[in-house]
Amino acid sequence: MLGRHADGFAGERAFQKLSKLSLSHNSLTDEGVAALVINLTTLSELYLGGNQLLTTSWISKSTSLRVVDVSQHFVHGYNGRIPPWLFYNLSDFVLLNGNRMDVIDMDGLGGNMTSPVQVLDLSENKISMSIPTNFGSIFQFLDYCDMSSNRLYGGIPSLAEATSLEVLDLSSNNLNEEIFPTLIGNLSILTSLLLSNNDLTGPMPPFHWNLGSLKHLSLENNRFSGRLSPLLSNSSNLKTLNVRNNHLSGIIPDGLLSFQQLGVILLGGNDFHGPIPLDLCFNNYLHFVDLSNNQFSGEIPNCFYNDFWTDLPMYFNGDPFSGNITERMSVDFTTKGENLTYMGEPLVLMTGIDLSMNQLSGAIPPPLGFLRQLKSLNLSHNQLVGPIPETFMYMQDMESLDLSYNHLNGSLPMQLANLSFLCSFNVAYNNLSGEIPFQQQLGTFDESAFEGNDNLCGEIINKNCSSVLHQNQGVFDAIDTSLVFWSYVFGCFALGFWGTVALLIWDEVCRRRLCDLMDALMFKLGWEFVP
Repeated sequence: MLGRHADGFAGERAFQKLSKLSLSHNSLTDEGVAALVINLTTLSELYLGGNQLLTTSWISKSTSLRVVDVSQHFVHGYNGRIPPWLFYNLSDFVLLNGNRMDVIDMDGLGGNMTSPVQVLDLSENKISMSIPTNFGSIFQFLDYCDMSSNRLYGGIPSLAEATSLEVLDLSSNNLNEEIFPTLIGNLSILTSLLLSNNDLTGPMPPFHWNLGSLKHLSLENNRFSGRLSPLLSNSSNLKTLNVRNNHLSGIIPDGLLSFQQLGVILLGGNDFHGPIPLDLCFNNYLHFVDLSNNQFSGEIPNCFYNDFWTDLPMYFNGDPFSGNITERMSVDFTTKGENLTYMGEPLVLMTGIDLSMNQLSGAIPPPLGFLRQLKSLNLSHNQLVGPIPETFMYMQDMESLDLSYNHLNGSLPMQLANLSFLCSFNVAYNNLSGEIPFQQQLGTFDESAFEGNDNLCGEIINKNCSSVLHQNQGVFDAIDTSLVFWSYVFGCFALGFWGTVALLIWDEVCRRRLCDLMDALMFKLGWEFVP
């Protein structure tokens, strides 16, 4: 209704007792909004997101505002600088995400002043600077800090004084130093630490920190090295553990993956080794497991059960302006031959296991087929042997199945054709044989899904099964003929040799004649036995 007056508002008196005003996603001008807001002395919450205002400096004249949302404005009126009065004149929320801010105006920050701001969102700007060393002392009352998707560089200063901090998101910047123990200190209520997509180095963050409330840890795409600290097991409330694509090594500490709320485990793209942790068998909330591109060896645990997948607790609900900090979460997962991003409801509904590009051996455990809610399974590029388990017929929700580049043998189970949601399938470069079922889902895939299996045949790969059988029969016949010949030769030799030995043992006359014959032969050759 308010958006009808693009240049201003009539009847401001009607709003004199207004405490909350949303003018988001209109085409409002600065003058009209300013005239209204300045006169609303009881206004505590103002939402202006998604407009095209050039400046919002008039906000500083309002003393009652508690929440200000000027996100997605493409604000230019501050010459690309975030003015310090935004941090001191407001008491709760400052949302400046999705603008084109270049830098925080540090001239007005510092000294003994402390900002009352509790929620600070500066994400998706162009802020190019190092984080001020006194950031933690200035923003001591922060609950939520999101400075992701900017151009921040340098290190991360100590935030130990921000004891109310629950969410810290500095992901997708250019931060490039080690993380020191003083960074977090004793933030006992921190629930989300998101530092992915930077250039942070050194060992993993020191998890002797008191992080018992930590739920989401994301350190993906950095250059952390060393081992996963066993002290991470102190964070028993973890829902997300993402350390993918670093330089981490060693074995996975015992008990680390058994937290009952742990739903997302992303360890791919490191140098972990040893067996697949058995902890996975005792976790009832897992939805994403990515152990790909490591050095894991041994057999896949034979301990998965029907109730392995249950409903994942919701990752994000709630209104950030109601006083509850929103738990924002997204997961990148490779499935269907491409890297997909899941967030919101699709994240809750998706389930997947990726054990590809390791050194796993042995047979595929049949109990894997009882993971009925599993939607994606990737076991490619390992050393697995044996047949494809017929229990895979029970994975009725399966959408993507990749078993390529192994040493699997036997035929394709006919029951795989009944997986009606299967849209990505690959068994290339194995030792599979027999006819490829052309019914239902299996008939929808092209020949690239089956290449590298010389003994497979069928309409899909344009290879007649009778010719394959005839060719194989010729090979078997050649093998049988050779086997019969050499069996006859060695049999005759064995019979002659052992027959002669038996005759010499049991017939004394024959034995004496043989000795005389040997003496005569030696005499003719000029040999003489000297006793």
